[in-house]
This record gives sequence, C-alpha cells and structure tokens, in this order.
Amino acid sequence: MMTKEQRLDMIKNAVNKVQGNLELRAQQAKVNARFIADCNKKIAKIKAKAERKLDKELAALDENYNEVDTKTARKIADAYVGDIYRETTKFDNEWN
Repeated sequence: MMTKEQRLDMIKNAVNKVQGNLELRAQQAKVNARFIADCNKKIAKIKAKAERKLDKELAALDENYNEVDTKTARKIADAYVGDIYRETTKFDNEWN
C-alpha cells in the first residue's frame, strides 16, 4: 500500500515527464491547434447556414405584409378605440 506522500511523488514525477518532454508537448500543441481549427470551421459553417436561412426568409417576406385596406382599418380602429382614434386623427387633413 502506498502512502499519500508516495502517491503525490509519483504524480509529480509523471507530470515532470510529460511537461519536460518537448516532443510530446509539440505533438499535443499540434493536436490542439487542429482541433481548434476544425471547431472554428464548423462554427463558421453553422453561422453561414443560419445567415443564408435568414436571408431566404427576408427575401420571402412581402413588403406589403399588412393585408388590411384603409377603410377596414378605420372601421376596426373606430370600433376598438373610438373616441381616442377620432381625437387623434381629427386634425390629420389640416396638415396637407
């Protein structure tokens, strides 16, 4: 059975072997760089796809999305807000 100090010494030795081995560190740095590059490529693909989807949705939108004509809109406004609507719009024609 190993004591706590022996285990800690064993861990320290293992860490020193790994950190002291320049070839191993260089190899690990390459792997990390490749992984990060792959992740960045995937993120860029996902962003580009989302952007294309948004562009398609915006292109599909009709500029005249309000299908209600002016007469119907006035009737609806008069029915729901009546007095406030009349007070707000009574001077509209004087500006022209």
